[in-house]
Amino acid sequence: MRINSLRLELKEILENPDAGRRPALRRSLREEWLYTTDLPGLCTGKSLENTLRKLDDSGWHYQKDGGWLQLRKNIIRPPEGWYGGSFGREAGCCLSLLKRHPEKMTGSAERMIIQLIKAGEEGSKAYEQACMQQHSQFSGRLRLGLELPDICLEFYGN
Repeated sequence: MRINSLRLELKEILENPDAGRRPALRRSLREEWLYTTDLPGLCTGKSLENTLRKLDDSGWHYQKDGGWLQLRKNIIRPPEGWYGGSFGREAGCCLSLLKRHPEKMTGSAERMIIQLIKAGEEGSKAYEQACMQQHSQFSGRLRLGLELPDICLEFYGN
């Protein structure tokens, strides 16, 4: 697993002496959220409020989910250290479609960015699979005359 700059930022924010142990930080299983942490199950009251304020101040969005907290941040560019593999065929196809249709790049890219960051942490195979799914979505949207996501081309190796 890659430790990108977003994980490092969260590790620092979530460090809470009242928690008793370091909170878990995992990739969220929900497609609209990037990470999840068990911090709310470890501490409460002012201690938790202080950490939530730090998250707010750093631009993180969160939602309580039982004893867990779902986390995401508005990301425009790939975070430092997000992916260490090569950009394969499917990433190249995504890049080509986006470069050939810049006028169509007006749609939200939040979920696609989250998908790519999660896949980048998992490795080359997961990253290529995510790009394959996005390539299919891009092609389908173009066939229907719909917008493409306004996504930084660096996510595909540019």
